[in-house]
Amino acid sequence: MPFLKISTNKAIDITAQTTFLKAASAQIAETLQKHEKFVMTQFDQPTPMTFGGTDEDVAFLEIKSIGLTNGQAGTLAKEIPTIIENQLGIDASRIYIEFSDAPRSFWGWNKGTF
Repeated sequence: MPFLKISTNKAIDITAQTTFLKAASAQIAETLQKHEKFVMTQFDQPTPMTFGGTDEDVAFLEIKSIGLTNGQAGTLAKEIPTIIENQLGIDASRIYIEFSDAPRSFWGWNKGTF
């Protein structure tokens, strides 16, 4: 049920994308205390993007989950950009993250909802 989508204007090779997605998936599962088998990740790039009027490397993330708390969002706001900086070389000051807490009845899986 947790979902992470990253969009960036930086060209990242497929190996680095996969490495990042696996690290982020594990971190999200740990932080949200959810089994990783339910974590889905997606990497969209290169996407034309600007931030602060420039097209320097930038990323936008969406993190959605059932039962996401303010505390968990705060923790992920620190942890995920650290992974991005270390693995993808995008500065945390050029990353926005949108967090969403989805109601169980609005999250579908396996021909039903949670």
